Formats: sequence, C-alpha cells, structure tokens
Amino acid sequence: MDIASDGKIFSTNPEPLAELLNGIDKHKIALPNFQRPWIWQPDMVHGLIISVAYRYPAGSILTMPVNGGSFALRPFEGTGDELTDKPNLMVLDGQQRLTSLYQALYSRNGVRVKGKTYYFYLDIPLLMSDEDGCIEVGEPCFDKALFYVSEERNGKKIRYEGLQPVYELTTRQDELKAGAMPLWAVFDTTDYMSQWKDEYLITMLGEDTPLSVYKEHNNKWDKLVRPWIERIKTYPFPVVELTENMPLGAICHIFEKVNSTGVPLDVFDLCTAILWAQGFELNHEWARLKKEKLAPLFPMQELSGTYFLQGLSLLASHERKSANPNSNIAVACRKQDLMTLKKDVVEKWWDILIDGYIEAAKFMREQGIISSRILPYSTIIIPLSSIFAYLKWKKGSVKAGAAWTKIQQWYWCSVFSQRYSSQVEYLSARDFEQVINWIDGGDEPDVVRTFMFRSDYLQEIRSIRSAIYKGVLCLLVRNGAKDFGGGGMLTTELFFGTAQDHHHIFPWNALKKLDINDPRADSIVNKTLIGYAVNRSIGGRLPSQYVKQLSDNIDKENAVVFDSILASHEISATMLRNNDWQGFINDRRERLRLLIESACGKTVQPFSDAEIVVDEEVDEDEDYEVSTL
Repeated sequence: MDIASDGKIFSTNPEPLAELLNGIDKHKIALPNFQRPWIWQPDMVHGLIISVAYRYPAGSILTMPVNGGSFALRPFEGTGDELTDKPNLMVLDGQQRLTSLYQALYSRNGVRVKGKTYYFYLDIPLLMSDEDGCIEVGEPCFDKALFYVSEERNGKKIRYEGLQPVYELTTRQDELKAGAMPLWAVFDTTDYMSQWKDEYLITMLGEDTPLSVYKEHNNKWDKLVRPWIERIKTYPFPVVELTENMPLGAICHIFEKVNSTGVPLDVFDLCTAILWAQGFELNHEWARLKKEKLAPLFPMQELSGTYFLQGLSLLASHERKSANPNSNIAVACRKQDLMTLKKDVVEKWWDILIDGYIEAAKFMREQGIISSRILPYSTIIIPLSSIFAYLKWKKGSVKAGAAWTKIQQWYWCSVFSQRYSSQVEYLSARDFEQVINWIDGGDEPDVVRTFMFRSDYLQEIRSIRSAIYKGVLCLLVRNGAKDFGGGGMLTTELFFGTAQDHHHIFPWNALKKLDINDPRADSIVNKTLIGYAVNRSIGGRLPSQYVKQLSDNIDKENAVVFDSILASHEISATMLRNNDWQGFINDRRERLRLLIESACGKTVQPFSDAEIVVDEEVDEDEDYEVSTL
C-alpha cells in the first residue's frame, strides 16, 4: 500500500459555505471524474440544510489541489456539463453534501432527482411568528419553516399538506402572497432577497400601511429571518486539504475509507481518471467491450471492470517477472497495482484478456454454471480468465492436451475448499502462477495438493449463499441434470425460462406426515434444481404421490423416463416411490460425495455420522411450506 511521507500531508481550515458554493459555481472547485454520481433524495437535502442552519456538525470536506493533468475533472451536477474555468481544487469527499447545498441554496434551477425537480422555500410568516422575538430563545422553528415542493408536469409548483393543496408557488406573485421565499435567494448576488423582502412586507401589510408599522415588521425580519440566512451563508465547513504530492495509492485508500457510508468507490473509477490523463478512455472502452462481446457470453456472471483490470495486472506483472527472473518483481493484482497500469500496458493485454474471457465463458458453461444464482464465486473469474488468456497467447488452443482437465481440477478444488471467500487478490496471483506452471509440467497448485473435503458439510450447509451448496448444484447440471417438468437438459435458457431454483426433494410437509424431524431436510442433500411450476405442483405431498403425477405427465406408459430424470439429479427413484427418507438421504449424500470426489480428482473422506451441527443460516427466499395443491 502506498503511504504518505512523514512530512505535512494535510491541513485543516474552516471555509464559509458561501465561498465553497461560489467556487463550485465558478468551476474553481471541481470533482475528479472517478467520483460516483450524486444520489441524494430531497428529504436528505432537507435534513442537511437544517443541520447547517442550526450549526450542527455536518461532516468535513476532503479536498486536494489540482496537480497538472493527473486526473480527469468534471463540474458538480447542476453547474453545467463542461468546465468553463481551470479548477484549482478538487473535492475527494463531500460531493453529496456540497451538490445538495448548491442545488438547494445557490442554483435557481432546483434540486434534480431522478427526472423530477424540487424547490426549497422558507415559510416566512411562520418564522416571523416566533413569540420569543429572537431565534436564540425558546424552541427554534426553522425546521418547521423549511419545506420543498416538486415541479409538476405542467410546470406548476404547489405546496401540499398531505394530499390537499395549500397554495401555488409558480410565480413570484404566488410566492409573495404565500410568504414562501425561495431558498436560492440566500446566495443571490443581485439583491434579490432585499427586494423580495420589501415586496413581501408591502403585499402582507398593504401599500397604505404607516411607516411605523412597516418598520416594526422590518425589525421582526431582521431578528427572526435574517439571522437564519446569515447562519447558512457563514456556516464554517471544516475542510481537510491533502498535499498535492499525495501518492495515488494513498488517495485510493483514503477514498475507500471516507466513502464507506456513501457511494462506494471502485478502484476502476480511479483508474479511469488516471488512464484518461494518458489518453485512454477506460470507461468507454469497457462499456463497449461488455455490450459488444462479453455480455452475451456471461449470463452466469455480472461483469466487473475492476476484475478485468486485475486480469490485465496479472498478465503484465507475470511477463515482467518472467523477463527479470532474478528481480523482486511479484505477480500481483492489488488495487495499488491497478493504479500503476499504463496506457501501453493496458492496450497490449486488452485483446489477449478478451480471448481469456471468451474461453472462461465456455469453461463455466461446461462446468454447469448457467446462472449467477448458482455461481459459487464471482471473484474466481480473475485468475480463471487470466489463465486462459495466458495459455491462448502462449500456446494457441487451450482445450488441447491436459490444460482443460487441470484447470477443472483446480477450479473445483478451489470451490469446495471455499478458497475464494477472502484474500482474493493474493490467491488470484498465487493460483495464476501455480496453475500455468502446473500445466507446463510443474508441481500441483497448493489448493490441489492439499485439498481435503469434510463430507459432513453436505448434511450441514442449508444456504445457497454457500459456495459448496452452489457448487453441488453446478456439478449436477454439468453431469446432465434434466428439467423435472419435461426432461430437457438444463441450460441457461431453460433455467430462466422455467424459473429454476433450489427446492426440496422430500418436502417438509411430507416429512411431517411421515413423522420425521431431521435437520438434514434443509441441506443440499435434500435439494435440487426444480422449475417454479413443477415445485408448485409438488406442494407438500409425499414423494410417492408427486413422482407418480410427474411421471404420468411425461410418459404414462413408461415410468423409466421420469426415473431417468431423477437419476440425472443423483436421486433414487425407488427411494422416492417408497417414501424412504432414510434410504434416500444415505443414498444421495453418497452420490454427492462421489460427485465432488470426481470433480476434484482427490479422495473425499466418508461421512462420520457424528451428531449433525446444522448451519443456522436459512434462505429467506426459499419456499419451505408450500401447501398441498
């Protein structure tokens, strides 16, 4: 991890909100392009304005001087699409708050949220009705006086109480009549607020009002309205300014920490900004690649730009290490490694890694991974695609020889050892090196050499969130599992077309009828992939009943047809037809054990038959108690 030097790395200064918003408006303060979009809802903006007016802490702002062309910059939302000046400061943390305050307090265009525009107002009659005559005495009423309205499709702005319209605020005359002052007037530089106040007092009191009465109400304004305005304009935001020589890795780490409760920063966004300065538009190239080539191949995995960059890093660092075998160069794909990727390196490996992704997609489909629902690990695509990319680049056809078989063994040993549950960056680099070395005749990778699987897991794990649980479902598909409702081989198209999901083989209600209470009923041993309609027809009936119905539906004259479908799921038809729970559970757990043993190419220990320690996590979306239909 990059760390800052021992010298002065930041300074802290309070900055008046007026100066910050003015800098944003003039484009002297901007955002690095890796920042995520502004997402706040009007209620959140409302609460922030109250905190500012009451001088409550509203968090600090993290900034950094603009240093040359190292980052692509963009203006704050609501200030225009393009920068009109050269910024001297960029905001690393505080975008959501500053954008909210700018749009609500500074811009006449309102707060834009998901296609709707909201305008904030102060209820002046309410503020001026404060009986204490001073905002510092008694209970303040600013929070009650602050409100917002949305602009309707016809352009009208109407304040509602519940569903009842109170008054319209479409024109200035409407505002004056209602005493609703637009909040953008707070920072207006054209003396708008002073004019609005005068017109409001005349509208409220009448033109023939004696001067003494006018002065009385003007004094009330100065005591009950103006102080709130001044509190907002002079609100001192604590600003932490980093030094301009802060290392990129440190910036990324800081950004992740300060954004932990906001919109998370992906290192891909930061790399986009870094490579933009080198003339490579990473976000556009990645978007085009996904749309045109990868998305159709990967219904089983959400595509991640960061994972793709990590694959590039593995390939590039491996080449550097191979060219300098006596150096300390490491094969790596940590976040700080991604931020050192140069344009020429990215361009060199880009198409090579695409070939690796194409091969990885073929591999995953052949392994029975037909949906993200049953994908054991999304992160394993990092080493998997890089291994295929390297082999295609070096050797041409990957599937020839022993490579495909060895990759399968490494993949399933990784899944059933739950290897990619943590330390993904470290394991991806280690496995990438070890697998390609193994394919070239070297030693087995660590995960294969030391593989052990405790078979009792199969009787204990009950959640599809488990890689082992998903892995078993994938192996069933790989070995030819068929659709319960028609006998077709399970594919991606059939999976989605029939709404396949993991369901009980012996329903819970059936076990109750048999007076059986076995914790293994929710484990993967008693689960398989079944379509939605078929599962509804199974309901809570005894296996002997639903097996006969489903068998008759498919081929009434030949029960062997449906028996073969059950066999493709490693289920004994005989056990189900006889409602033999104990025979079924013992038979199927052994079948699943042998399935894992075959995939991993290693001996898997037998079941201990010790007391079962059940994994307490149960899926909320599982339909456990389907009534008998």
